[in-house]
Amino acid sequence: MSFLQFKRFLPSLQLLLFCALTIGAVAQEANAQLLISPLRVVFEGRDRAATVIVTNQSNQAATYRIEWQEKIATPEGQYTDIAEATPEMRISSPYIRFSPRQVTLAPGEQQQVRLALRRPADLPTGEYRSHLAFVVIDERQRRAARQSGGGGSAIQVFMNLGFAIPIVVRHGPGRPAVSLAGAELSVDELNRLGLKVQLNQEGDFSTYGRLRVYWRQAQNTPESEIGLLQNVAVYPDVESRLATVLLNQQQLPPGILRIAFQGADEYAGRTWIDQSFQIGN
Repeated sequence: MSFLQFKRFLPSLQLLLFCALTIGAVAQEANAQLLISPLRVVFEGRDRAATVIVTNQSNQAATYRIEWQEKIATPEGQYTDIAEATPEMRISSPYIRFSPRQVTLAPGEQQQVRLALRRPADLPTGEYRSHLAFVVIDERQRRAARQSGGGGSAIQVFMNLGFAIPIVVRHGPGRPAVSLAGAELSVDELNRLGLKVQLNQEGDFSTYGRLRVYWRQAQNTPESEIGLLQNVAVYPDVESRLATVLLNQQQLPPGILRIAFQGADEYAGRTWIDQSFQIGN
């Protein structure tokens, strides 16, 4: 990669965009009412137990059903649900027990969810991942549906929003590794300047951390951070990961751009990528 190029993304199909924004707004509002900590759990080495804390931040009592969901990662950093795991998929749910299975929390109330890992003696080396989901059970909708009878051609829609976090099990002497495959400047539909980065998965284990973007006018001039993207994960089930770091600049003059992918959580202190490029001129 010897240069960075601008690319402008224009919205298409306004109806689909409206639907996506509407659903996203509802999910964001519901997500603000449920606090989950931590946002990911990793078992490695001799780890056998972990705890997830959920807090009801709404102003009314809420019931959450806790369940496993199997998902595959996408290059864009999202997840796709799968109905049934295939034999070649490495899922962690068969090896982890959790309790409780359902909780009802008053406003502001917390609940600990305990996880216990049991590794089989013959478990092959590798990384295993499932997702622990907290599904909001809307009892008001269910009561209304029962009272209306649901006859005729009526369609009842239950919006049981769920929030899932990855539960990762690493077993054996695997190697986490990632490389920078490309980068380009882009402008989104809100006219915000960003840097699209492509990360290639190269190891046996996933990598996790934050992407930082720096700019300086020349080699011996001060450097400033112009972009930060947290919670970037590159999983073994994708060949590459695409991430966009929004920049705090409207345009970039000629200078030196540096991209750093730094480890977080269990990878704190590690630097996966640190590369600089001349832009302009």
